[in-house]
Amino acid sequence: MRRLVFSLAGVLTPLLLFASDQPAGRTITVSGDAVVNVVPDEVILSFGVETMHRELEISKAANDEASGRLIKALKDLKIEARHIQTANMDVELRYKDYAHPSAGIEGYYVRRIYTVTLADVKLFEDVIDAALRNGANRVLGFEFRSTELRKHRDLARKLAVSAAREKAAALAAELNCCLGPPRTITETPAGTSYYGGWRWYWYRAAYGPYGQNVAQNVGGSGADSGGQTTPLGQIGITAQVSITFDLLPQQ
Repeated sequence: MRRLVFSLAGVLTPLLLFASDQPAGRTITVSGDAVVNVVPDEVILSFGVETMHRELEISKAANDEASGRLIKALKDLKIEARHIQTANMDVELRYKDYAHPSAGIEGYYVRRIYTVTLADVKLFEDVIDAALRNGANRVLGFEFRSTELRKHRDLARKLAVSAAREKAAALAAELNCCLGPPRTITETPAGTSYYGGWRWYWYRAAYGPYGQNVAQNVGGSGADSGGQTTPLGQIGITAQVSITFDLLPQQ
């Protein structure tokens, strides 16, 4: 039995040494980017109702009155109450000189913030005009969105994978090699960019300089703004992947 064990060890040792001498498989790593442009079908707006007076009761009463006019104006535009949300009222005591409070107070600053969800994005300008004419004295921001974000993001991810594969195949061909099966795939957190007439919102991860890019339009172009001076623009839903493929000798 002892002789058999020694014999097996003598056979396995050269095999292990031979395996360790083999070169590691050659690979190629590429990235692929894709953008799916869609027309938004929902917009979120935020308004502020702010008042200021030396007397707290007067400042609060003015804020209540302005807030009431704002809500009425929004409901007159057929916006349902469930699509109008407000945060708690903020009250801030402001001094004439914060470094020297003994100099006296300037007044009481009262603020309410309202968030409005529009299912009809063509009401965008009408809502802003109505809000600023009826109580709101600040537009805090707005965000155009798509209610089918998951579907469009899946498409962007698929396009990004195809772009990465095409790039890897082209690079391999230049080296007289063939593309093998993928080893790893990594997805970079995606984002959403909006291109509109008022502002440019850009929420996405920073892309590297060597990505393979794909852009695709889905739905309308956004050019028909229903007579508004602010075009609706488009949302750019992005995806980025990094894939490592085996690199094989050309047959």
